This record gives sequence, structure tokens and C-alpha cells, in this order.
Amino acid sequence: MSLVVDDYTFNVEHKLPTEEKVPVMYPNTLPDVFTKFLQENRIACEIGLYYLLHITKQRNKNSLLRLLPAIKETYNDTAFTDIFLHLFTSNLTLLSEEFGSEEFCTHIFDGFFINALTKKENIHRHILRLLLHLHHKVAPSKLESLQKALEPTKTNGEAVKELYNQLSEKLQQKKASPPAAEPEPAAMDLPLYSVPTPPVV
Repeated sequence: MSLVVDDYTFNVEHKLPTEEKVPVMYPNTLPDVFTKFLQENRIACEIGLYYLLHITKQRNKNSLLRLLPAIKETYNDTAFTDIFLHLFTSNLTLLSEEFGSEEFCTHIFDGFFINALTKKENIHRHILRLLLHLHHKVAPSKLESLQKALEPTKTNGEAVKELYNQLSEKLQQKKASPPAAEPEPAAMDLPLYSVPTPPVV
């Protein structure tokens, strides 16, 4: 509940006029009991994960980055099930503009996905699918390091290898095609009509 209060308080603070506003920093720590409940209680874990999906769908970057470290360790690895990862990566596409930031990519990929890559193969598939949709938005330096980190091994299944090949092809096409020149806007030669001004009385 305190997370919801923090989010709404922060949002209201930003809507206040500037002369009444005191600079408020978004809280970046989580209560210890929150992470404990995520790890030990199935229902609390489900609620926490649904809340994460909710804030991601609302494009609340601050709250997402605050909660993400806590869901690395959840009850019965619920955060790494196909159902949750599918919904989570789908909602992450709504934050596509944020992937241009190196810091955001580090939190999402290195802080959450890459660390869990060895747990289950489905994580590998979901990262690759996310990158297939967002490769043009991800910071270029981060994209190169992700491509190296996500290279399939001999133990990976065919689905992972196929997704990786698709991503590699898209990245090669992106490198091969020159950046499109922006078309110059057409000159708007509109005649100005003279309008008589009304007499001042």
C-alpha cells in the first residue's frame, strides 16, 4: 500500500504549480517486508507482480525501476513464468522511448533479465522477442553487448536459436541500410489576404 501512496504523492507533487512546489525526490528504496513477502507468500507475490504489470502499463518508469530489483527473487520463481514474462515484456514495449537511455536499459536487461538468464530458457526467448520489437529504440552500445550476451549455446533449443537469428538479421539490415534523410518540408506559399481593420470607436 505504501508503494501506491508514494506513486500518487509523487504524481500530485509534479502537478502542483511551481511556486508552491518543494522539490521531491522519488523514493528509491523498498520496505524490507515487501521483498520478504514477495519471496515467502504466494498471494503477496501475485499482488506485487500484478502491481508491477499495472505500473508498467501506466508507463510509470520511476516506480518500475524501484520495484524491479525486488522481483528477481519471488515465491517459486513466479516472476519468470511464461505468463508473467509475456505480459511484462508486452507492457515494456509501451515504454519504447525509454530504451534509448543507457541507464534504463541497464536496469531492465542487466538488472533483471540477464541475471536470471541461467534459471530458465523461457527468459532467453522473452528477451529476444522484446529486442525484436524494440531493437531500433535500444541504445546502440547496449544493443551490441546484449547481442553478445544473448548468443545461444549448444544447450539452447531451436526456438531461441531461431529468434536470435531473426534478431541478428534485423540488426544487419539496420547496419546495411543508410540512415534515411529527412525530407524537407514543402514550402508553404500561401497568399496573405488583406483584411480591413474595424474602425476604433
